[in-house]
Amino acid sequence: MKRLERQDYLNWLIQHKDKQIIKVVTGVRRCGKSTIFEIYRDYLLSQGILPGRSSH
Repeated sequence: MKRLERQDYLNWLIQHKDKQIIKVVTGVRRCGKSTIFEIYRDYLLSQGILPGRSSH
């Protein structure tokens, strides 16, 4: 299945990555909420952030 790149949402998550705020993504069913976090996860992995590791 082709995945749409949600660049605006990704940029917002990247911009707020190191801020101590809770990120909440809301929307109707099947609108891509999980997909945006999959895209964000892929971005973090590409930046060398290891899975399962906390910065604290």
